[in-house]
Amino acid sequence: MLTPQQRFRTLMGRFVTGVTVIAARTEDGVAAITANAVTAVSLDPLLLLVCVRNESRLLPIMLQKGAFSVNVLAAGQDDISRHYGGSPQDQSPAQWILNDMAPVLVGANASFACRVDTAHRAGDHTVIYGAVVEMAAADPVAPALIYAAGKYGDVALAA
Repeated sequence: MLTPQQRFRTLMGRFVTGVTVIAARTEDGVAAITANAVTAVSLDPLLLLVCVRNESRLLPIMLQKGAFSVNVLAAGQDDISRHYGGSPQDQSPAQWILNDMAPVLVGANASFACRVDTAHRAGDHTVIYGAVVEMAAADPVAPALIYAAGKYGDVALAA
């Protein structure tokens, strides 16, 4: 018999999502996590939100630095997703552009550099609203990396 939390997680796994890596700059380079709890919030002003586990080592860095990036992964970047999602390799497969605000993932389909607007604790996660300051996009657009039921896939995107 599944606990309510296990059942919730299993059923939410039926929801197909895109895959992102959220990153913040540290003195040593980059701290990052894989996340699918990301959504657009507002066009005026440009706002998005991310949900980060309260126990994540990235959360205090994001809040202290006041900035982060959301990097939308392309098909073929599942090794990067796994690395930052809890199955780290000896060396990160990611390449980062370290700008002043937040690191941007080389090869991401899209990247959003954000300043922390507000943060609200919600259960075992913190919802962080980011004011989008900079955006970048792959050209041409690559197929998107998607995730559902514990498996990666990809889907072609219209240009």
